[in-house]
Amino acid sequence: MSKWQSKGRNNLSSISNKNYSHVQRHLKIGNLEIKNRIMMTGHTQLYGKDGTLSERHINYYRERAKGGVGLLILEQQAVHPTGRNYAAGCVAYDKRCIPWYKKLGEAVHEFDCKQLVQLFACGAQGDGTQYMDDWRPLWAASRIPSAVTEEMPIAMELEHIDELISYFVESATNVSESGLDGIEIHAAHSQLLGEFLSPAFNKRTDKYGGTIENRCRLIIDIGKAIREKLGPDFVMGLRLSFDEYLGDAGITATQAEQQLEIFKSCDLFDFYDLSAGGYHTLHVAVAPMGTMKEGFLAESAKKARKIIGDDIPLFIVGRFLTLSRAEKMLASGDADMVAMTRAHMADAHLVRKSLDNNEKDVTHCIGANICISRLINNREVTCFQNPEMGREGYWGKGSISIADSPKEISVVGGGPAGLRFAGTAALRGHAVTVFESSTDLGGRLNLLKKLPTRAAWQKAIDNLVTRAMNAGAKINTLSEITETKISGDIAVFATGARWTTTGYSPYRPERSNIPGCHLPIVMDIKTAIEVVLASPDGLGKNVIILDETGEYLPLGLAELLADSKIAVEIISPRSFIGADTQRTLDMPYVMPRLKNLNVRLSPLHFIEEIYEDSISVYDIWGGEPTYRTNVSAVIMAMTQNPNDALYSEVKEHVLAYKLGDMIAPRRIEAIIYEAEKLGRDI
Repeated sequence: MSKWQSKGRNNLSSISNKNYSHVQRHLKIGNLEIKNRIMMTGHTQLYGKDGTLSERHINYYRERAKGGVGLLILEQQAVHPTGRNYAAGCVAYDKRCIPWYKKLGEAVHEFDCKQLVQLFACGAQGDGTQYMDDWRPLWAASRIPSAVTEEMPIAMELEHIDELISYFVESATNVSESGLDGIEIHAAHSQLLGEFLSPAFNKRTDKYGGTIENRCRLIIDIGKAIREKLGPDFVMGLRLSFDEYLGDAGITATQAEQQLEIFKSCDLFDFYDLSAGGYHTLHVAVAPMGTMKEGFLAESAKKARKIIGDDIPLFIVGRFLTLSRAEKMLASGDADMVAMTRAHMADAHLVRKSLDNNEKDVTHCIGANICISRLINNREVTCFQNPEMGREGYWGKGSISIADSPKEISVVGGGPAGLRFAGTAALRGHAVTVFESSTDLGGRLNLLKKLPTRAAWQKAIDNLVTRAMNAGAKINTLSEITETKISGDIAVFATGARWTTTGYSPYRPERSNIPGCHLPIVMDIKTAIEVVLASPDGLGKNVIILDETGEYLPLGLAELLADSKIAVEIISPRSFIGADTQRTLDMPYVMPRLKNLNVRLSPLHFIEEIYEDSISVYDIWGGEPTYRTNVSAVIMAMTQNPNDALYSEVKEHVLAYKLGDMIAPRRIEAIIYEAEKLGRDI
C-alpha cells in the first residue's frame, strides 16, 4: 500500500449505513487517517481578532466536527504581512497563532475530525491601506490592478519571492508545532499563487513567467522549501482552479491538466483539492441558486484522476448539497473526498443526520448566497437558514433549554419569521400554533420562488415548515385571525409588511410622493407579480419598474414580462440596477438574460411625474426631463409599511410581540435571527 492509498477501499466491515458505503470509507493521506470522505474547504468567516483566530472560530469548527465532517480546512491564513485581504483575516506567520491552532486541534480532534490549515497570500486582490498602522503596497505576479479594489500592486522582485518562500516555511512550521494535521497551499481563485499560474495575471519574463513550467515554479519552490524544513511526513496539499473561465486569456482546462502533470512529477504534494474560477468568475466557484447543477465539476475530476492516478487523493468541490450526491461522486472513483462547504454552513450536522437515516431533517443549502454577500460586505458570515452559524458558542446543538413555565402561544403569520420562531419556541416545550391567512406558507419567499431561477426558495420554506412541525408546532392555513380569535398566553405577530405606491424616496426627501402616484396605472410590485403570473400580459405592453431595493425581485418581474414580449424598463436612482445581486453573485447570470430580452436599464434616473399613460423621467444629476409614452403600467418596488393593525388592536389585552418585517422590512437573515432569539428567550 502506497502512503496515499485509501484505507478501507475494499473493506466495508465498519460501514453502518449501506446507503453511504463510499462516504464512510476511511482515507489515508500520509500518516493522516480521515474517518470519512466529507470535508469543508477553506472559507472565510471574518471571525478573526487582531490577526488570530477567535473563540467564534473554535466553536464554529467544533460544531462541524461534532456534526460528522471528516476533514476541515481552516479558512485562509496569510503567510506574509502583504497577504491579508480582510481586516478580520488571520495570519499564520505570527507565533501568536500557535496557541489558537492548538486550541482548534483539541476542539475538532475530540470528535475524530482532522484539521488542515490553508496557507495563502492574497496578491492583487487585497487592500494595501486597510490597516491604519501598516500601509504597504500589494505584492503581485505582475503590475495588474485588482478588479476588486483597482489598487495597483508592485510586480514582485526576486528578493520578494525569496522572502515569500521563507514566510511560507515559517507559517507551515507554526502549523506543525501547533499539532494540527497539515496544510493546504492555496493556489486557486486569483490569489497570489493563482496569479503566478494564470497567463491573465502573470506577464513576467523571468524564470517565474512565460511558459507553464515557469508559472508553476514558485509553487514548486515553496513546496520544496517546506519539505526541506518539515520532512516527507508532514501533510501538504495543493488547491488549484481547474478552469478560470476566462477563455484562452486565463487558465483553461487544458492548461490546468498540464499544470497538474508538472506538480505530480515533483512528488511534493499529498493531495490535490480541485476548484474552479477566480475573482473575475467567482459566480462560478460559488454558484448561486438556479445556475450550476449539483456536482458540476465532476468532469474536471475525471480528467484530473487520469493524470494523478489512484495513489494520490483528489478532493472535489462543485455545489454538493446532499450526502446522496456525494456518495455517487465517490462511487464513480473520480474523487476521494467531496467538499460540502455551504451545505455545512446551512446544517452543521448534515453528515450525522444523513448517516442516522434522518436526512429529511437536514436543512439543505439553497444557494441564496446570503453568506457570500455578507463576506463581500466585509461582515461576519452567517447563513440565513441557520442563524446558529457563527453563534455556536451559545446557540450550538443542544443549547435550547426547556422553558420553566411552558405557555400557549399563537403565532399570527406563516412567513419566515413566524415559522422560525414557532420551531424554536416549540423546542422549548411551548404549545405553539401558527395561523396563516393564505393557502401558502412562506410569506415573502412565496413571491420569490415564482420568479425565474428562484424555485429553490420553496426548499427554504420546506425546511422551515419541517423544523416547526418536527418540534411539535401546529400549523393552520386559511386561518384569518381577528382580535376576538386571539387565544392563549402569548400572541406573536409576524404579519409582514405591504409595499407602498406613494413613490416616497430618500433620494427626494423634500417630497412625500410622486405626482400622479394615485393613478390606475400605478401598482406595487407584489400585486404586479401576482397579476403577471395569472396573465402574462395583464400589465399591458409597456411596463415601467421603479426600483430602489437593489434586489432580485424587480429583475425577476422584468424577466417574466420580457419573456412574454412585454416592453420593460427598470428605472432606479441608484448607481446601477440590482446592486444586491452583485453581492449574491446573481448579477453575471441575470443581467445577460435581461439584456438578451431587451430590458432597458436606466440607473441614476427617477420618475418626476406620472400621467394617465406616460411618465416624465429626470437624470438625478440634472438636465431636462424626458418622457416615456404609451405606458401601460408603473410598478413601484420602493418602501414598505408594516402590517401592524391587528397587533395594535390586541396589544392592550394580551401579551404580544412583533417579529420580522412587521417591525421593519429588512434582509432575511436579520428577521430569521430575530425570530430565533425571541423563540429562545420567550
